[in-house]
Amino acid sequence: MIQELYVFLSAAGSGMAAGFLYDLFRLKRKALKTKAFAASIEDIVFWLLAALLVFITAYASNQGEIRLYFFLAVIFGVIIYFWLFSKWVIQILTFLVKVILWPISVFIMLLKPPVKWLGKQFAKGTTKTKSRLKITGIKMNRRLKSMRHIAKKI
Repeated sequence: MIQELYVFLSAAGSGMAAGFLYDLFRLKRKALKTKAFAASIEDIVFWLLAALLVFITAYASNQGEIRLYFFLAVIFGVIIYFWLFSKWVIQILTFLVKVILWPISVFIMLLKPPVKWLGKQFAKGTTKTKSRLKITGIKMNRRLKSMRHIAKKI
């Protein structure tokens, strides 16, 4: 009886972990808009990770034996996670992402004007260099023509 209880609780924990993993993917989708193809790939990655998690739990807790109550416990764990913890986890993770990303966004905002100025300076330099290279190319063509003309006479 204790072994079955251990298996049930570990499967429920696995379901809760799968729910947390789903919240991570959900938070990523809210933060970064992805195209349909990328979302499909993310779904496949989620299901592969969730299946791997469940089967590792089954192997570790019950020597790989899978029974109906194991899957019911996984579903129970997912339901309990979404019922009790998901709302709080999303709020905490959103807050942490904002706290982590805020300094980065301020740093990027501060760097935008100097980067734009440097881009303009490089653009000016490239137009000057392009015109100089064009003139040099014309001179080189003239010299090559005269060298060909001299080589034909020899």
